[in-house]
Amino acid sequence: MRVAVIGQGSIGTRHARIALALGHEVTVYDPSPAVEPPSQARVAESAAECLQGADAAIVATPSSHHVADARAAIELGVPVLVEKPLALDCAHAAELDLLARKRGTMLSVAMNMREHAGVRALSQMVAQDAIGSVLRASAWCGSWLPGWRAGEDYSRSYSAHSELGGGVLLDVAVHELDYLLWMTGPARSVTAFSRQVSELDTDVEDVAWIAMELASGGVAEVAVDYFDRSYTRGCRIVGSEGTLEWSWERETLTAHNASGESQSRGIPSDVTPTYQRQLERFLAAVRHETPAPTPAVEAQRVLAVLDAARTSSREGRRVTLAPPVTLRPAGLPDAGRLLAWRNDPDTRRWSRSSREIAPQEHAAWLRRTLAHPSTWLWVAESGGAPVAHVRVGPASGGMAEVHVVVAPDARAQGIGAAVLTQAAAAALAEPGVDTLCAHIRQAHTASLRAFVAAGFHPGAGAEDGFVRLERHSGIAEDG
Repeated sequence: MRVAVIGQGSIGTRHARIALALGHEVTVYDPSPAVEPPSQARVAESAAECLQGADAAIVATPSSHHVADARAAIELGVPVLVEKPLALDCAHAAELDLLARKRGTMLSVAMNMREHAGVRALSQMVAQDAIGSVLRASAWCGSWLPGWRAGEDYSRSYSAHSELGGGVLLDVAVHELDYLLWMTGPARSVTAFSRQVSELDTDVEDVAWIAMELASGGVAEVAVDYFDRSYTRGCRIVGSEGTLEWSWERETLTAHNASGESQSRGIPSDVTPTYQRQLERFLAAVRHETPAPTPAVEAQRVLAVLDAARTSSREGRRVTLAPPVTLRPAGLPDAGRLLAWRNDPDTRRWSRSSREIAPQEHAAWLRRTLAHPSTWLWVAESGGAPVAHVRVGPASGGMAEVHVVVAPDARAQGIGAAVLTQAAAAALAEPGVDTLCAHIRQAHTASLRAFVAAGFHPGAGAEDGFVRLERHSGIAEDG
């Protein structure tokens, strides 16, 4: 196969060498490679040249470039494996995921710790119900950032710079969260602390602690840092019928059963084989046209927790994660429901016009909206029940305005942010739409939070009493 590797830092060069060792033809590109590319690889002059004729692509650029570089591959129909994190936030990960699905192109995420012997042993025992239902789980990782990459100044690496997507949350916690949620199921709420507390020369958080209430009813926590002078990593899962503990340092997995008996077995800590197994699985999926080994939707769940962790740490509060939502096109049968939501007193309070809308007026508006070629009107559902509606458009000059109304009984659950994330991803995947805007009353803090959580940022041209927010396609990655 022809494999394109975009990015030739330490991890990109590792991917290229593994692909070559597996017998594939490799082309690499990096405008300023940090490591000498493998001599057997062909060096392209641009990302476009690198992707030309490729059967599969690997994106291993700094985190802030992942969406833009992956989008280039997807637009060409090239299956792509993106190094972690898929994006800097859940909103842009959702945009990339939807684009890949609309183009019918595989999008997979490089989460190599899923291939580690310790993690795989834990996941197998949890899946086999060896310890009963999970009540509590902990994962941790601490190491000394200056010692990560031999011969490289850590302060110049992407890890040390927020504008490149660095920081211990996206750089380290993403792994522990991924495999923990992979084994225990999704989180329901998040409480977190993240700060820069050491004297390392960075502008990012170097320690983070994340506590989660799991949807299953149990609890879990992740603790990571950049400044532990030893290397520590592991996981402990406490169940109703026993306990499992994996230790990187001791290279053991210990199982304690309900009778208090313990059994330990050796688990090698070497992480090197995980990269080859990961690439083998991805390329096999490409060859046989089977599902992505680690699909983008799973990366979105992790990034949703990281988004919530940032908010929790910044605002000092517990953040509830919204349940999964899906969008369907609205239709005339939805008229009564949409009118009731629009005429709800709280909805009218925060709208540009606070007057009550008559049924005939609303029916005429709905017919016009459904017939407009560059306006999209969706009903959001969660658990099969309608919870919101969102309108995007009309689109003009690449820009479309967004309006969202959450059902009165679905408020204060994070539904707004979840709906906006999905709607923005869907709208930005439409031809001719590259910018979304919204006008929110300055005092409507809940709505402002929802739009910001969905990747919107302050823009120019606000009206009196309103804040203008904008969302550009791939803004977090394209800068």
